[in-house]
Amino acid sequence: MLTGLIAESTAHDEEFALLWTERDVKVNGRGSKAMLHPDVGALAVRFEVLTPLEDPDQRLMICRAANEETQAALDRLCGG
Repeated sequence: MLTGLIAESTAHDEEFALLWTERDVKVNGRGSKAMLHPDVGALAVRFEVLTPLEDPDQRLMICRAANEETQAALDRLCGG
């Protein structure tokens, strides 16, 4: 899940790779969530919440499709 996204981001983005090696974030939560989008309908996502250690008031929530139907709906939203 997140490990694959991190590996891909590290391989394709030098700035991300440098920042990631500093390890200044912690995982603050993870799980699954159902969402309803007005254009594509129901979405099922898996999420991870990261918190920067030096700025704990900030949160980064990463959502990924939990199934093929949701991935197809997200692709439609992105014009793919």
